[in-house]
Amino acid sequence: MLDKKPFQRLPKSVLPVNYNIRLKPNLTEFTFKGEETVELEVTTSTREIILNSVDIVISKAVLSVEGKDVGSSEIKYIPEEEKAILVFGEDIPVGKSHLRLDFTGELNDKMKGFYRSKYATPDGEERFCAVTQFEATDARRAFPCWDEPALKATFDITLVVPKQKVALSNMRGENPRSQSALIIIFDHDNLSERDEDKPDPSDDSLKVVTYARTPIMSTYLLAFVVGDFDYVEGKSDDGVLVRVYTPLQKKEQGKFALEVAKKRFRSTELLYIAYLLPKIDLIAIPDFAAGAMENWGLLRTEMFNQHDRGVNSRVQVLGNGHCVARKETALLVDPKHSSASSKQWVALVVGHELAHQWFGNLVTMEWWTHLWLNEGFASWIEYLCVDNCFPDYDIWTQFTTQDYTRALVSDALLSSHPIEVPVGHPDEIDEIFDLISYCKGSSIIRMLHDFIGDESFRKGMHAYLNKHKYKNTFTEDLWAALGEASGKPIERIMTTWTKQMGFPVLAVSAEQKGTSRVLKITQTKFNANGPLEGDTSSWMVPISIATSANPSEAAVKVVLDIMDIDFVFPLLFSSQIQLNPGTVGFYRTHYSSEMLESLLPGIRDQSLPARDRLGIITDLFALAKAGQANTVEVLKVMEAYENETNYTVWTEITNNLDVLASLLSATNYGRLLQEFTKNLCSKVYKKVGWTPAEKEGHLDAMLRALILRVLGKNNHKDVVAEARNSSKLMLGGRADIGRSQNGRLRYGADTRRRSTFDEMLKLFKVQDLHEEKERIMRTLGNVKDEKLIKRVLDFAISDDVRSQDSVFVLGGACGGKLGQELVWKFTQEKWSLLSSRYQGGFLLSRLVSSQWMFLASISTGSSQ
Repeated sequence: MLDKKPFQRLPKSVLPVNYNIRLKPNLTEFTFKGEETVELEVTTSTREIILNSVDIVISKAVLSVEGKDVGSSEIKYIPEEEKAILVFGEDIPVGKSHLRLDFTGELNDKMKGFYRSKYATPDGEERFCAVTQFEATDARRAFPCWDEPALKATFDITLVVPKQKVALSNMRGENPRSQSALIIIFDHDNLSERDEDKPDPSDDSLKVVTYARTPIMSTYLLAFVVGDFDYVEGKSDDGVLVRVYTPLQKKEQGKFALEVAKKRFRSTELLYIAYLLPKIDLIAIPDFAAGAMENWGLLRTEMFNQHDRGVNSRVQVLGNGHCVARKETALLVDPKHSSASSKQWVALVVGHELAHQWFGNLVTMEWWTHLWLNEGFASWIEYLCVDNCFPDYDIWTQFTTQDYTRALVSDALLSSHPIEVPVGHPDEIDEIFDLISYCKGSSIIRMLHDFIGDESFRKGMHAYLNKHKYKNTFTEDLWAALGEASGKPIERIMTTWTKQMGFPVLAVSAEQKGTSRVLKITQTKFNANGPLEGDTSSWMVPISIATSANPSEAAVKVVLDIMDIDFVFPLLFSSQIQLNPGTVGFYRTHYSSEMLESLLPGIRDQSLPARDRLGIITDLFALAKAGQANTVEVLKVMEAYENETNYTVWTEITNNLDVLASLLSATNYGRLLQEFTKNLCSKVYKKVGWTPAEKEGHLDAMLRALILRVLGKNNHKDVVAEARNSSKLMLGGRADIGRSQNGRLRYGADTRRRSTFDEMLKLFKVQDLHEEKERIMRTLGNVKDEKLIKRVLDFAISDDVRSQDSVFVLGGACGGKLGQELVWKFTQEKWSLLSSRYQGGFLLSRLVSSQWMFLASISTGSSQ
């Protein structure tokens, strides 16, 4: 077999300066016509122009040099390299020139490039919209271009579209009289077009929409949307026009995102520098595999749900093999039916994508190797902004489970990779849109912020953004700015975290010596499978140590730059010593038995802060899984949490119990663990109950949903009885599913019966809010009968389920061994269909991820 040709980036002999692009999508034939004129800077005389192009047919290529037109003598395509080569009959001189191209393409159904998306109007009419998704390398599917992040240019966009449609792009319309995001807006309230309309002279059913020139930016940040939408609008404190576009007649569902966006602008600008565009649009798209996308001036999310990121993917694979993908509303919030967790998710998604307007858009990584500069920062800032807007969410405690802990789990695997990983061919780029780039990236930024302090961090980031705005950067540019601001050796410290995979576990023990207590700390690399012999990896670890005198603040801060270190404390200074207060440092802590025992009273009476109670159980359970701690000891420590009332701490405890339940499900100990779980949750169940209290807090609602899920899953008698009574009413159409009803349906519906299954499908089809459809899809995954599981699998790829949801319905059926076997067989049988539908993108990898435990059991032979 011949070796694969090494990937080569585009040559720098010809560079784009400005694109003037005119596109005419056909929403009936699903094609588009395009014309573009690219202003070029020729740096080295050449007869060839090499640029990116995929599934585009270039019909004409003419080069204009000093007023002289030269047609191409040949147009060659290299499909495997996603390139087109334009050959000219004479040398192109150094200097300015202009390239004119005519081309055609397909509005594909692959959710990449310039594609079509199906939706229904309020009266049920089926329609299509034309939308884009260009990250990482799919702008080349919409127009021939230099599709690399460092090859920035400005863009002049013109769209020719049906006159009744809304047409959006990154910028506002050129007409200075227009105060909208467009020259042309179709007003759905009074069904009249505004006077900015500019009809197409060749076809009175079309209009021509021209947008102002963009800033200098990368191709992957360009966007177009053509379809039917309503919107709500407002202005940020400094006058930026903010609009949220929604499906027709659903403007009310966009108001929460609008308020979040307006607040976010102010909180982000206070951190660094002002937003530099005149408007920002947020729009919900029907079919959108990426979940959300930060196109400059035009943020886009899935119309219905946001699949967890860390591919932008927070898919949790619990110990029972059940893929739990958080598929909640990404932009739209229904005041009556949307859950507390959905509102929170909208706030986080909006914050994440708005953060990208600075980190990614204004300053862009030079190449995809440095993707984490985009995603790590946006993932950290989203929490910063939510905390600023909604302090009652206690969002930094939730960060510990949603980003920090999951990054630790992923990075402890032998299959992990460094944050900065060399990327070559575009096929490799999707592989790094993962928990390492997003969650580990945000976690080490949080650790660094804590280490150098907020003032130095803000000063450094302000300098970084101002120095590099409209340009491209390497990770070293960031370290230089923060190092200068803080006076600390940031590059030397942080390189140990970004250029090698993994992280340390710090073994901690204390010994009394006279009137002092000596704390000994030793670092080794932590591996999920236990220590690796001969591994001498080490990190420069920012360590914080707190005592019972003030458990919320560090008494000592130091950088551990060797394998071990001793600290000496006066004996009376503290009877309780704790590492990593706030669970900020990106490492595991392995306490000696004596030190762990001294922390238990603080867990029982909750005098230890929630993030510390969370960190203790997280680390201990991970150590047990790696064979470095005893599982019995884990359960004994868990008993200290019986008075726990914090939602996020309970999230971690229940996730760990789910893993144990999976391991013990086929043994005699499975039922004993169920009883242990019910006893542990008994006090908090009495507190939260089934009925929301008047004016209860945001986290109280989330805690109730969590505890009812756990008790329902573990067959708590009262919970299951209540769920069954309520599910009968819902399936009979006498009660809404509603945000507080999810557990009732999921654990009350008798999914063993075919009649119940049919009732759920009927209920699914009549739901208007997709969040409720998603709750039903989760319930369908609970079926245990082989015939019903097969019906779930067929349902997953039917016309009733959107392509973006299919893989999550399939993953939901992986909750038991039979389901895992059937889903894997179904995946193999339908691989051609699934591969064609998703073409190796994010969703396909998520489907395989949902079945990882079953595949692992096959490889080890444990399924026999």
